[in-house]
Amino acid sequence: MESSIGLVRPSFLKWRSICLFLAVFTLSACGDKYKQEAVLEQTSIDLARQADESGYALISTGELAEMIDSKEPFLLVDVRTAQDYAKGHIPGAVNFTFPKGIVMSDRWDPSLMEGLKEEDFIRLLGDNEGRVLVFTCGRTRCERGHNAAMWAVRLGYHNVFRHPGGVEAWQGKGLKLETSK
Repeated sequence: MESSIGLVRPSFLKWRSICLFLAVFTLSACGDKYKQEAVLEQTSIDLARQADESGYALISTGELAEMIDSKEPFLLVDVRTAQDYAKGHIPGAVNFTFPKGIVMSDRWDPSLMEGLKEEDFIRLLGDNEGRVLVFTCGRTRCERGHNAAMWAVRLGYHNVFRHPGGVEAWQGKGLKLETSK
């Protein structure tokens, strides 16, 4: 609003600035919301395709917590580094590190596996190819869990699950981690 001499009152400028800020903030938040949804959609599709193409199933954090509570026999493998595992892991998990940032599609490469051999992985998984195996990592976009689940299927195991949310989803549900002593 203008005064009699043509100046805009400070209170009007203040409210106009606040409204302009809120409008820009709201529009940018909506844009971020839509971008986040697009990323979430692509991640979901990628996960579903990886699981389908590789022959393993996906398990949610809630389902994994129920499985642990039920005392069902299964093997839970945390595929992050030993250092990350030691900082905190899902209760009952054992550690076997798989490479990050690449998908091991054609052959087992010991140079990527910190010296671990395919035989070491088989020894961990055991002789029972029907045993329930669950591979977990740090977060949804982690290729380590995919690599481990894919290799277990390739080795003949047929009750293989990937827990894509990993320790971050576990904590997001308010569940506690164990630490190595």
